[in-house]
Amino acid sequence: MMSRMLEGSGDPVGSAVAEPAAPTTTRRSSTGALPTVLASRPWISASAGAWLISRCIVFAAGIAVFLALGNGPDASYDFLGLTGHLGAVGDALAAPVIHWDGVWYLALASHGYLRSVEAAYYPLYPLLISLLAPLTGSDIVASFLISVGCLFGALVLLYRLTCLEIGEAAAHRTLYLLALFPTALFFSATYPESLFLLLEVGAVLAARRGRWASAGALGGLAAAARNSGVLLLIPLLLLYLYGPRSGRSEEPAVGGREDWGSLPARRRIRGLQAPRYRLRPDACWLGLVPLGLIAVVLMNLILFNDPLASWHAEAHWQRGFAGPLSALWEGLSPAAAAAGHLLSGHVSASALQQLALLGTALLAVVAVVGVCLRLPAAYGAYSAAALLWALSAPEQGHPLASSARYVLTIFPLFMWGGARLKDRRALTVVLGVFVVGLVYCSARFATWHWVA
Repeated sequence: MMSRMLEGSGDPVGSAVAEPAAPTTTRRSSTGALPTVLASRPWISASAGAWLISRCIVFAAGIAVFLALGNGPDASYDFLGLTGHLGAVGDALAAPVIHWDGVWYLALASHGYLRSVEAAYYPLYPLLISLLAPLTGSDIVASFLISVGCLFGALVLLYRLTCLEIGEAAAHRTLYLLALFPTALFFSATYPESLFLLLEVGAVLAARRGRWASAGALGGLAAAARNSGVLLLIPLLLLYLYGPRSGRSEEPAVGGREDWGSLPARRRIRGLQAPRYRLRPDACWLGLVPLGLIAVVLMNLILFNDPLASWHAEAHWQRGFAGPLSALWEGLSPAAAAAGHLLSGHVSASALQQLALLGTALLAVVAVVGVCLRLPAAYGAYSAAALLWALSAPEQGHPLASSARYVLTIFPLFMWGGARLKDRRALTVVLGVFVVGLVYCSARFATWHWVA
């Protein structure tokens, strides 16, 4: 069943670019109305499948293990006292949602920023929770609806963007690789991951279509949602200057009409010597991206009299810049020690986690190289910058902590995986490993064990 859902139409990229024709009007009572609509809008059916299957896995695994084992000792980090106080049903349903950083975001949504250490959490996500909570009657329900809603929207946009670049079949595979990734449980938890994914993919898709006002606005919101959001200025500017993009009537400045993504690697490198498109007044819209970060700086200045409070707060969480890819280099030693324990017969969750984190980081590096070779330069540059950002501020004693969660939103890595895994058996093996990891991580998160 999974392999059938992953099959794309196999159409070339050119056919995927065209907007689908409007569906034929049918009566509401017709039993074939819904299948007709879904067939004419494959981005809806593909996104809904990946969204529903992955969330069912997350909640089934999390709730089942929570009911069997209850909370671990780290539940003491719940300073709001939510854990164990929502009733038997409420505790079980909330277990895959509100733990760890979710408690901090719920506190910000309820009380705002009271201490400078909270500045490490960027404001857009808790602001949206506080705006929706009066309608839902609960901050927890509001956070859940925002996360799962943004995830569905992000999958729809990612499908359409991937179709533009590498075709419909690869788009199907990309959605499942992302939605079933072991740390994809954070897409439905009280974390800003799904919101950030929606904003970053939306910004790149808007730029890909030449809609620069939308691209700049979405990029600005992303910069207010996460500390790495400002990096979106890199792909947006590269797409403006070098493409590929549609929706522009004027001729490229250089390079003729050749699509950037179809050029060989050597020609793409040579093509970076001069922009293919001239700067025009609409490029000013990209200035909205750093404005999102400036808004966070102003908030810090007003609330804490410290414009850099968000960066200074990282020290409270024992993080700080330690050199390019320092988390990767520092993570080699604990991973080697973990491998030694496993080889000596001492199997532990901690040792497996260390190896999994290092393996994820190394695979991400390989995927960045693949993105640079397979996708347009904007995607490669963004992936490299985002991964460098994620792996250059290690946590003391746990250098690769959270790295697997940061990799989750570097969406071009999954686009490359979707383009690469054309063999059905290889894809099935990878997805099988992902599902096992997703079940394991969901179970640990729901019982207050640290995941990533």
